[in-house]
Formats: sequence, structure tokens, C-alpha cells
Amino acid sequence: MYADGNGVAGVSTLATARLALYRNGALLGEVNTPTGQFTVPAGKATYRLEATVTRAAPHTLSTSVTESWTFRSQHVTGSTPRRLPLSVVRFSPNLDELNSAPAGRFFDIPLDVQPQPGAPAGRPWWVTVQVSYDDGATWHPAFVRGTGSHRVATVRHPSGAGYASLRVSAADTTGETVTQTVIRAYAVG
Repeated sequence: MYADGNGVAGVSTLATARLALYRNGALLGEVNTPTGQFTVPAGKATYRLEATVTRAAPHTLSTSVTESWTFRSQHVTGSTPRRLPLSVVRFSPNLDELNSAPAGRFFDIPLDVQPQPGAPAGRPWWVTVQVSYDDGATWHPAFVRGTGSHRVATVRHPSGAGYASLRVSAADTTGETVTQTVIRAYAVG
């Protein structure tokens, strides 16, 4: 839940955490931790995995991170587990040493859709990005260009100091989806 644009894992103190798994729309299980294990029936089904973590003061960036994946799965034979087709989107904005971007101008945010290593995955089909400057109360669409796994979102920062929150949704050619929301992804000013 806390990694940089290159996928280098981060560590953080958390105020709250929730992980929930749904099978065909019904809640199968949930825990109040960022990791968990769930027993699922063998039959083919559509699943949705939701994860949310929040951080309190003194943290001012990435105060809430939410991810949601939809995917299909079923029992596999043998004793070797198979990785699920879950992807993440890595943002790589060019920020200064204080994790800040310039105010009052257009700003490019490179991003990469990355499937879980070793998992079956389709090609990224569509990607949408939204930005919020009021901690997610309102969202504005970003212009997204590029194809495949690498895209660039362009946003227009307001003048004055504040924070930019990002929400991205992506789907691959097999129908698997991911939605990620980072409240206060970086500072603006």
C-alpha cells in the first residue's frame, strides 16, 4: 500500500486498516489489518478485494490509500498455488525534495500499470485518472495519453499551496480491474 513509483516497498505507521474479500458481491470475510487470509469455495466466481489504510498526524501525505480489485478465480489442481491476476498502478510524478509539485500550471504524472509478477494478466485496455485538490470531496478528470502499461496523466494545478489526491481506474483485456485512490498523494505549491 506504500511503495514508490519504482515499486520499492515503504513502511509506515497506520491509524486504521481494512481488508475485505467479496465473492459474487457477497462479503466473504474481512479483517482490520492490511494483510489477511481468506478461505474461498472451489467454484468459479467473480471476486472483489478491497484494501484501505489510513495514517494520522504527523503524516501529511498519503493519509488514506484505498485499492479495489475485481477478478475471476476458481480452484486449481495440484498443491502449487497460482498468483491472482491483480495489478497495481505506480505513479511517478517528478516532485521536489519536499514531495511537492509547482502550483498554477499543467503537470504531467507518468504512471505504469504493473501486473503481479508470475500472474496471468491481459494487456492494459483502458486507464482513467482523476485529481482532487480538496482531499477527495470533488474530483476532476485528467487527460491521459499513452498505450499499454505506460501512460501519462496531465492535470492542472490550482495556484496556491495545497495537496493533490489521485484516483486511477484501469482494466485489462481479460476484464480484471483495479481502482486506487491516494488522498494527499503529493503537495502543491
